[in-house]
Amino acid sequence: MDEFMREWLLRQQELHSGEITREEYLEWKLNWPETCDDSKKFDYYIQWRKTE
Repeated sequence: MDEFMREWLLRQQELHSGEITREEYLEWKLNWPETCDDSKKFDYYIQWRKTE
């Protein structure tokens, strides 16, 4: 759960600074842990950012 809280804080900061949209934030949150940064090295990672 600690990993989620750290990444959640990062996503909140990105949302408030305008780096990600509300839609992207919701996509990340609804599909976590498949959308977490650590999942990029696994086959089950779900792309949630539109710009990457």
